[in-house]
Amino acid sequence: MRYYYPDYFDRFTCVGGMECPDSCCHIWQITVDKKTLKKYKKVGGVLGQRMREKIDFRTGNIKPHGEENRCEFLNNDNLCDIVLGLGEDYLCHTCHTHPRHEEVYYNVRERSLAITCPIACKELLMREKPVVIKIEEDNKKDRHDRYFDAPLFGQLENVRDGMLKLAQKRDTGIFERMSLLLGMAHDIERRIRKRQSRNKNGLINKIFPSFQEFTPGEVDEIKKIISSYSDVSAYNSMAKHIITEGISAKQAITDMLFTLCTMEPLKNTWIPYIQSVINIRIQMGEEEYIKCQKEFKEEITEIQLEQLLFYFVYLYCCSATYDRMLLAKIKMAVANTIIIRELWFMKWLEDDKMLTEDAQAELAHWFVREVENSDENIEQWDSLMQRNQRFSLEMMLDILMLLKGNED
Repeated sequence: MRYYYPDYFDRFTCVGGMECPDSCCHIWQITVDKKTLKKYKKVGGVLGQRMREKIDFRTGNIKPHGEENRCEFLNNDNLCDIVLGLGEDYLCHTCHTHPRHEEVYYNVRERSLAITCPIACKELLMREKPVVIKIEEDNKKDRHDRYFDAPLFGQLENVRDGMLKLAQKRDTGIFERMSLLLGMAHDIERRIRKRQSRNKNGLINKIFPSFQEFTPGEVDEIKKIISSYSDVSAYNSMAKHIITEGISAKQAITDMLFTLCTMEPLKNTWIPYIQSVINIRIQMGEEEYIKCQKEFKEEITEIQLEQLLFYFVYLYCCSATYDRMLLAKIKMAVANTIIIRELWFMKWLEDDKMLTEDAQAELAHWFVREVENSDENIEQWDSLMQRNQRFSLEMMLDILMLLKGNED
């Protein structure tokens, strides 16, 4: 088994209680694992009775309460009554590990520290050193999975390595880096589809799938794409084909923000907040927007945007193993970074051109929480990247070019 994890993964400590600006024990459904359910069935007294009333022992779901769906066992001091009464050993797997997350692939585990946690988010945003992905291995192995496309996953691991290096290429502007990542994803996805066209698509292959290896020529093409987009001259070549005439970054990003209003809100104040942001943007003139954007570049560093971009690329890239939509995954990484930056910009305007570290962490973690803490929302977000014109490759490259121009 091979384990990937960022170098800060093991250093995280949960603050808990009222010190945490936004408890993870509300808004989303908490499900107790089977092993912990067996322990809960044996708990007696008042707490045991409460467990039997408030936990569905068939599904493991804890019945939430209140407008923000607070966990039944989260008390008024934002502390867990289960921990207070029984100790941390009685926490279910989800509560014990969060915000530590583990993505399971065949013989590979990818660990991350979810920035849905405001503390983890702030620590990442305030970090100046480039993140390093560490690798460990042991002798454990998964059972054979005939439905897992191991040849594609192997190539995506190499692609991600190249993308993460590009995301941290600090001698290149952050918007140029985002553009290059999109170009790289587009060209590599074409090679993935080329290989896919050789796979058998009949009924037998659907029942007993077989995944062909990449040919030496295809592997070499992918390596050349990674290398070519890592060269600083690649952006100049791309820029010649990007036409921004008639495109407004203000309107294009406003359209992106509007799509958030079509998703299921986890916090009842989320959509009203986004709508208020959109209304303010509609009232802004184009010249005012461009002028303020030029001022705003002094408020945040490209390193902060880099840390976000790196985080999302690391999280999403290899998930393309399941649908081969690499470009959509990298669009998500870029779109998330653009939107968070724009939410910071609007907060900066709202607060008389002041932006605190706490405000940055609050908005970043809130956005990610709304998108990623709902399976329905993350699927819709992925689908938008694939099909909605607001997130077309051409539109996203136009936006990045205009944002770059605003900072020049």
